[in-house]
Amino acid sequence: MVDLSHVKLHYFDFGNVPTDCGRGENIKLLLEDAGISHEYILHKWQDWPKVRDEWIASGYTAGSLPVIETADGKRYSCTTPIARLLSRQLGKYYGKNIDDEHLVDSVADLAQDWYYRFAFDSWLRPDNREKHLQEDVPFHLQRLERYYELRDGPYVLGSEISFADFQTYHMITDEKLKPKDLPPRLAALVRTIEERPNIAKYMKKWSKSQ
Repeated sequence: MVDLSHVKLHYFDFGNVPTDCGRGENIKLLLEDAGISHEYILHKWQDWPKVRDEWIASGYTAGSLPVIETADGKRYSCTTPIARLLSRQLGKYYGKNIDDEHLVDSVADLAQDWYYRFAFDSWLRPDNREKHLQEDVPFHLQRLERYYELRDGPYVLGSEISFADFQTYHMITDEKLKPKDLPPRLAALVRTIEERPNIAKYMKKWSKSQ
């Protein structure tokens, strides 16, 4: 078992970029929704290499963020594996059978595909941003919409939320898309997630801190 009595979530401090940007927020949303006590630690770019090297020397092999650190000092890395680990420990956010798990994993993987394009064209090559919005974003929206049409409900599993829903939702917010910009099922997903009590509370608190 993993000790989730208190968790430290580690990610990057992007400076002028809002703290809800990037892959760490996928885990943050899950932690908030599940009501898991946690601390969000943001590492400055110039400080991260030293921290990374110290972690690698102590047995943490990935050398990347996000990372969760549990109350007993264990560290777990990589966005989707972290979400999967938390979900299995909590007994929710991952469905009820192997078909559910495959569906959740597929959508999480597609959301990560989208993130790679977003990061490349929004941060590394900002001059490509308009082309990204016109070509890449519609492609990813349409592909994910097809998955959300498979079952009757706002989430990819239907009425049960999964960690993949947080990843899809966060890509939409990272791109700064509004419900009017989205196909019907994804628009419903955004509205439903933002109405979840712990997420609504978190978003209200986060908006006041910016």
